[in-house]
Amino acid sequence: MELTDEDLTVLFDLGRNACRSGEGILPVLRTRFPGLPITQCPAGDVSDEPFRTGEYFDLHLLDTRDHCPKITSDSQAATGLLLAMHRSTT
Repeated sequence: MELTDEDLTVLFDLGRNACRSGEGILPVLRTRFPGLPITQCPAGDVSDEPFRTGEYFDLHLLDTRDHCPKITSDSQAATGLLLAMHRSTT
């Protein structure tokens, strides 16, 4: 799935609103973006610079085209997302 800048803005806003309301962030995002690999981990587990930083999570873009996924800053190469969570949200 190719991600546009608009998709990333919508995704980030949906995620923030889900966290704010206490909803599970992954189900909300996976419903809106089916087929897009999205995973989460604690923010302390990621040392790479985020694509976008927020109150509840940092958004990292993943390039999953090769055998091992890697964090990328290139939105054109992004094929998945990693949410580095600041707080405990599910």
